[in-house]
Amino acid sequence: MKSYFYARDQVQHGPVPEHELRGMLAGGALGSDTPVWCEGMAAWAPAGTVLGHGNGGPPPLYAPPVSPPPAAVGDDFGMRMLLPVGRSGWAIAAGYLGLFSLVILPAPIALIVSVIAIRDLRKSAASPRPKHGMGRAVFGLVMGVLGTGVLILALIGGIMA
Repeated sequence: MKSYFYARDQVQHGPVPEHELRGMLAGGALGSDTPVWCEGMAAWAPAGTVLGHGNGGPPPLYAPPVSPPPAAVGDDFGMRMLLPVGRSGWAIAAGYLGLFSLVILPAPIALIVSVIAIRDLRKSAASPRPKHGMGRAVFGLVMGVLGTGVLILALIGGIMA
């Protein structure tokens, strides 16, 4: 059976048998942070870590399950499809301008905003929270090119007529 020394009020006491020290710990005469030492230990250590739990009983049978941290709304692909969460504002503007470029007049603006959106998305790819919306930006780019082409043809046709 091991014999331990313990320190109380900066005074060394002991040696005392392990069962007696456990009884002192369980009875509250010693705190779990009371420094203890026995032969073979490199340094003094708190009684609670050396002797186990202060009540002398076994450790808990199981640990309660740890729930994972809640995911951010923008991390879910389905939510990003429904809501503009985590999207580039430029990409959203490019998508709507591309849609309205069917009216021809905002087509050049859709083209410019789409290029800005694609640059913004590529720049944010290296950040810890990258933005999403490349599909909207590309849609705005394609529709902006088509609408601008139709606008140019209409202007040329109007000048020639």
